[in-house]
Amino acid sequence: MEVRSDGMVVDVVRPRRRAVLVFLLLHANRSVSTELLVDALWGEAPPRTARAQVHTAVSTLRGALPAALGGQLSSEGTGYRLTVAEGELDTTEFGRRIAAARHCVGRGAPDDAARLLRSGLGLWRGKALAGVDAPFAESARARLEEERFVAHELLADLEMTAGRHVELVPVLTDLLNEHPARESIAERLTLALYRCGRQADALAVVRSLRGLLADEYGLDPGPGVTELEAAMLRGDPCLSYDTKQPSAVKQSTATSSVPTVPGASKPTAPASAAVTTGAGLGPAQLPRMPAGFVGRRDELAELATLLDSGVDAARIAVVSGPAGVGKTSLALRWAHSAVDAFPDGQLFADLHGYDTADFEAPGRVLERFLLALGVPGHRIPADLAQREDLYRSRMADRSMLVVLDNAHDYQQVRPLLPGTGHCLTLVTSRGRMSGLVAETGASCLPLGMLPLEDSVEVLSRIAGADRVEAAPDSARELARLCGGLPLALRISAVRLLEEPATPLAGLAAELTPEEDRLAGLGLAADDHTVSRALDHTRQRLTVDQSRVFHLISLHPGADIGSAAVEAVAGSGGLLRDSASLPVRQSLRALEAVHLVDRTGTDRYAMHDLVRLYGRQTSPVPPAEQDSALDRMFDWYIHVASAGQRLLKPSGLHLPSDLIHRLSGNAPVEDEEQAVQWFDQEIDNLTSLIQLAAVRANHRVVWQLSSAVSGYLLRCHRLDALIETQKLGEYAAKQQKNELAAADLAANLGIAYSMRRDPQARGPFERAVSIFLRHGDLRRTAVTRLNLGSLHYELGLLDDAAVFQSAAVDAARELGMSQVLAVALGNLGLTRSDLGDHQSARELFVEAQAAAEDCGWHAQATTTRGMLAWVLMRLGDFDQGLTLSRLTLDEALRTGNSLVAGRMLDQVGLALAALGNWTEARRSWGEALRTFSEIDCPEADAVSARLRGDRDALPGLDAEGNPTIADLRAR
Repeated sequence: MEVRSDGMVVDVVRPRRRAVLVFLLLHANRSVSTELLVDALWGEAPPRTARAQVHTAVSTLRGALPAALGGQLSSEGTGYRLTVAEGELDTTEFGRRIAAARHCVGRGAPDDAARLLRSGLGLWRGKALAGVDAPFAESARARLEEERFVAHELLADLEMTAGRHVELVPVLTDLLNEHPARESIAERLTLALYRCGRQADALAVVRSLRGLLADEYGLDPGPGVTELEAAMLRGDPCLSYDTKQPSAVKQSTATSSVPTVPGASKPTAPASAAVTTGAGLGPAQLPRMPAGFVGRRDELAELATLLDSGVDAARIAVVSGPAGVGKTSLALRWAHSAVDAFPDGQLFADLHGYDTADFEAPGRVLERFLLALGVPGHRIPADLAQREDLYRSRMADRSMLVVLDNAHDYQQVRPLLPGTGHCLTLVTSRGRMSGLVAETGASCLPLGMLPLEDSVEVLSRIAGADRVEAAPDSARELARLCGGLPLALRISAVRLLEEPATPLAGLAAELTPEEDRLAGLGLAADDHTVSRALDHTRQRLTVDQSRVFHLISLHPGADIGSAAVEAVAGSGGLLRDSASLPVRQSLRALEAVHLVDRTGTDRYAMHDLVRLYGRQTSPVPPAEQDSALDRMFDWYIHVASAGQRLLKPSGLHLPSDLIHRLSGNAPVEDEEQAVQWFDQEIDNLTSLIQLAAVRANHRVVWQLSSAVSGYLLRCHRLDALIETQKLGEYAAKQQKNELAAADLAANLGIAYSMRRDPQARGPFERAVSIFLRHGDLRRTAVTRLNLGSLHYELGLLDDAAVFQSAAVDAARELGMSQVLAVALGNLGLTRSDLGDHQSARELFVEAQAAAEDCGWHAQATTTRGMLAWVLMRLGDFDQGLTLSRLTLDEALRTGNSLVAGRMLDQVGLALAALGNWTEARRSWGEALRTFSEIDCPEADAVSARLRGDRDALPGLDAEGNPTIADLRAR
């Protein structure tokens, strides 16, 4: 890995940053989530601080890279995107040239293809990803090296066809020395040497390979090498280069230029064997390899490891996943690639495990397998146990591949398993086949949805690359609507083929409304639909399991805890922190057939199309569905309100308006637990607010909107705060609840104010009007204090001081200790910006004491940070740095991103004033990352410091002492 800018090498010295950069480059021009980065860097055992470490690494990486490249690394949603232009990244350029070379081969331009391959291979400068140590690196390295070998093999074939054998020898010799067990390279080197007249050297290559494979792996060379050796020993003229017809050199399916050895006769297969395989005699029952197969490299590589298992190993693999996820396609793709490893053939059976009408009993399958193995029909016993015995006896000395597709459970599969490790069995199932895994030690390979880029590639492979390339945005939207489900993608692609006049945008528009999506994911000619595939799964559920499935499909979120499942699907009024035993049993059954997937401890997810199917096919009466939704809404209102009281103890807490009251305590007992709960549930809460708004359920909208305000404010998620408080204020007005409307309007004003948006005045003034009408002087004082903050943010410092002083007086008069703590701190900021730093210092000291006296530790922490700021303005940088770091530690512990960003900025300013510019820039880099993640406008000032703008950096006073008195803190 190397970064160059203007011809100069840029060092990325820290291993973590190097790994992050490499992973982002491997996913260049794509959004990479923080979760994906955590998994890439730590695998299955990330530290508790993994997300924070990722953010820090990306932030410092931005500062370490040249400005042009650092600017291409951007935050995007919950992750990052590294934008790379054409020609900037060698791996992308390599892939482009190899693809162009293949195109040239296809149009009959071998010289152009060879030139492109040479230039692509010329980009390699050693081992891929050398010096990168992270869990993702090895598989990525293996993939890149494999692409390199494929390019070398294709180039060797082209050179061989053109008669350039002499030039090939040193290149292939170096490659074989680097990877001595690579049979494809040994095969090509052998032929090149033979055609150069070096028969002894050619045979020496084969013998060396044979010895290595025997000593290291206990294997013999494959048929390509052994047949080539035999042909050389007998002087087969087929091996000679034909100068008149070089294109007549026959290539194998692996792009090998080694011709099939002629004249080798093979005996006729018995009548029961439908086809003779290229590798030997025996049944060849694999169906046609699926078209449009894309991706799944990791899964194919994992299946390939089974070939290296010894004969004593189980050699059984289970590919599991939901209906339509591509289990059969993956199994057949791998099986076709592995046929040469099983010289006695392949057996295949579709067991129709989830189709009641076509369900295959093991006895019928055994009969077909025995016929294929050459057992006459009249000798096949009627008894199932005797058929099993005969089947295993026939398989005992054979090396065969057995594919059992669409199995229902272990009982259906068990009689069909060979009894020898010489054979390999591949099972696909919608269930997890836990019994099979537990009893046989089978490998379990769960199959998930395709990523977006692979989904688009499926559409391209089937519907046509030109059509997809002509409308890339529509193709991505169509792929997104299919949710990464291969069955849905294939159906959509076939629809595009069948309806050539329908543009991609038209089909995407048809599928956009949820109520129409499942109907659109079907083919008119048959019952090949997503719904039909899910029907087979649902029919296997019990009544209770089916009820739970359909009720939780009403939940709009992508991830749901079992306690919420209990609320929507249970029947009791007890407030639980997890589901009851019957509901947990139903969840386990749904998980076993992939109608839900476990995403964490006690949490489950449902695919969008499965959720739609559950809603549209629900046998649950509408009245029961409405009651279930009310239970779910009330559970979230109950717990979220409890969390809000912990996060915003001085806020307005109106009595809950519930239909289903729940007994027991909410699963949040302190501030830390409340933050953790909101971290998990905030996306669900905002989705529920939207759902309730669509249903005009005003009581739910305003209560949930009020309950999430403290968390959204704390996390500085201003978009979500503005959206929910707008909906909440409207809903409260519809219910004639003036105090709730005022509180939500005040929250909306705070959100706008934090963006320095003048339209904050409207919500604040609406709130003040209502509070005065109800005689609520306390709320009036708080809202006017917020008006002071707005004027401060807008730079109207004199007006801000008037509002803030009035708030201090009102808080003293009314005994509002918490409001007093905030008002004193805000007034201190304004006085400091007006130049009266000594007065500000006294106000901050009083504000911190007021916050500590009323036990408001979070505000005391914030005020300590303000005190640190004014001490730095007074020239006491050492004490300011100490207090800023103490405040930073507390902000990180409690997850207060806004205060953490401010303290990182202050630490940087203090360090710069003390002459430590290196550490100052590092701190500003982290501050910029923090502010950018919460969309805080204070990021602009930090960016200016990193750019070195004089107006944004500490200066010197008349006596040469460092000063930041002219810099605005907020």
